[in-house]
Amino acid sequence: MQIVRYQSPSGSIQTGIMTGDQISGRFTMDLHELLRLSTSELRRSIEQAMGESAESQPVADLQAPIDSVTEVWAAGVTYKRSVDARIEESETPDIYTRVYTASRPELFFKGLAHRIAGPGAAISIRADSTWNVPEPELALVINTYGEIVGYTIANDVSSRSIEGENPLYLPQAKIYLGSCALGPGITPAWEIKDAYA
Repeated sequence: MQIVRYQSPSGSIQTGIMTGDQISGRFTMDLHELLRLSTSELRRSIEQAMGESAESQPVADLQAPIDSVTEVWAAGVTYKRSVDARIEESETPDIYTRVYTASRPELFFKGLAHRIAGPGAAISIRADSTWNVPEPELALVINTYGEIVGYTIANDVSSRSIEGENPLYLPQAKIYLGSCALGPGITPAWEIKDAYA
């Protein structure tokens, strides 16, 4: 089961529940409103939407699981095994060394809905970068209360040659139209027994 955003036959964007390749429930609120709910309230809303649903319908035209009010943020230098590579890539390695031992994580803004690619949509790479890489990630979906309420898949596209030239160029290397892909949907946290697996 996943929470998805999709285009209905009438052309409107809906938020619903996808089971397999079928929409098995529809919400009366948008994604950002669902993320204002606590985990237990969200769970009840999903159960209610599935209980009130008429018969399932095939899903077409999935959208990125983000609406115009929600944001995508990312955390950098998250894998200890990449410390040596990050130091080698940077012309100022001391900065990356310090991030691995700092109490604050490296966080950066990735984008709003209009900059995020959804399922099957093209990502973008910068023409002024000589080294562009996809970065598949497990994305955490966090509600207003700071609770992890779900997971999705992300592609945090990076222009490594720009970032490596100067760490202050991180926004240019990470934040541009099509520099992130999400989806297809959000799997509720309680559906995943072990996120580390």
